Amino acid sequence: MRTSFLWKCGSACLAGPLAGAVTLALPAKTGWVWLLAAFLLLLLASLLTIFLLSRRFSRRLDTLKRFCRRIGSGDFRPLAETDLRGELGDLGRSLNETAANLAATIGALTEEKNRSAAILRSMVEGVAVIDVGEHLAFCNQAFSEIVDMSPQVAQGRPILEVIRQPEIFELAQRALGGEEGLTGEMEVGVPRRRVFGVTVSPVSPAAAEAAGAGPGRPVGAVVVLHEITELRRLEQVRQDFVANVSHELKTPLTSIQGFAETLLAGALEDPSNGRRFVEIIRNHALRLSRLTDDLLKLSRIEAGKLEPEFHAVSLPELIAAAMEAVRPRAEQSRLSLHFACPEHLPRVRGDANLLREVLRNLLDNAIQYTPAGGRIDLSVGTEDGFAVVTVADTGIGIPEAEQARIFERFYRVDAARSRELGSTGLGLSIVKHIVEAHGGRVGVESAVGRGSKFFFTVPLAG
Repeated sequence: MRTSFLWKCGSACLAGPLAGAVTLALPAKTGWVWLLAAFLLLLLASLLTIFLLSRRFSRRLDTLKRFCRRIGSGDFRPLAETDLRGELGDLGRSLNETAANLAATIGALTEEKNRSAAILRSMVEGVAVIDVGEHLAFCNQAFSEIVDMSPQVAQGRPILEVIRQPEIFELAQRALGGEEGLTGEMEVGVPRRRVFGVTVSPVSPAAAEAAGAGPGRPVGAVVVLHEITELRRLEQVRQDFVANVSHELKTPLTSIQGFAETLLAGALEDPSNGRRFVEIIRNHALRLSRLTDDLLKLSRIEAGKLEPEFHAVSLPELIAAAMEAVRPRAEQSRLSLHFACPEHLPRVRGDANLLREVLRNLLDNAIQYTPAGGRIDLSVGTEDGFAVVTVADTGIGIPEAEQARIFERFYRVDAARSRELGSTGLGLSIVKHIVEAHGGRVGVESAVGRGSKFFFTVPLAG
């Protein structure tokens, strides 16, 4: 094989063109070797370039895969700026934006969940969610305390095992069937009875409502328990009050009417019986007067119209005056009165007239329920900025079950004895309201057959 090279040049300084030719000859085998070597070098360089590019691309893919796994596990930290270069930079930036949006959305949902959980925890009403399988899916702390079962134990159990009230279970079933506006009542607690109003509402799927298809089949039910124990107690007190007032008024009125008719029928002509009948009428009229006075007084107190005039008052002087007022009755009943008071007792802040009435009612109560030959002790002390007045007797005592109601209107442990002695049944209720209006408290300690100890507190004067 021959390879020829031609050259030709011209020059202005030469008289004519000069032309020449050089012919080089290489062996054919050596040429092919050189061409093969060049091809191999080019191929090797291409493969190396492809390998480096693929390594770089693979590393970026691994970075993106790890980033996606982090997002799936809840780690929304963005990719570094160095990972956003090159061919996959746009994809990385898109993933960063997606992660940021997910973080914001999940943060908002978490905040809303925490807010809802905090609201449910702070609610005094018991709230529970029942799933379609009639199992408890959720309950707040108030609900668990009402049913006396911790949330961890209650959740997941059949609702009938948690609320052992067939009526409430029936309401839950009706709510799961789609009924709305279901209400009822349930009672729990022994010996302290608690009454709860129950509201059960179905939970409709949000997707169906959002699509405008109307509420579909409920996916659960919400049960709300709100305590109405005090409301029911007040209703019972009101009913008892009306019944007691009617009875207290009817008895003396019937007696007055009966003896007046007897007098009109001819007893006026009988001097001995006529006078006795008139005295009976007068006594019943006085009883009615005391009853109406106490009712009006109690009505004013409960209506907030009692306005005590606070002054610095000497308790020993008030107690001494109250004891002198009841001493004739005590001596008539053959009872002994005793008073113990420390020296230099500070004055109290109170209304002298109202405190005098408190002492009179407590002393009257002690005299009425202490048998002949008994003893009544009054004592005064101080405790935490309050004066503590105690009226103790050796009377019949009060059963423990009755002590919680002793300050209710018309409540009597021995109703027949109270009416016989002319008690209106309102004295202790008036005492309680007056003491509380002074910022104090009143209580009783008693045992049947061992007497009673009533006490009340009044703040000391500054």
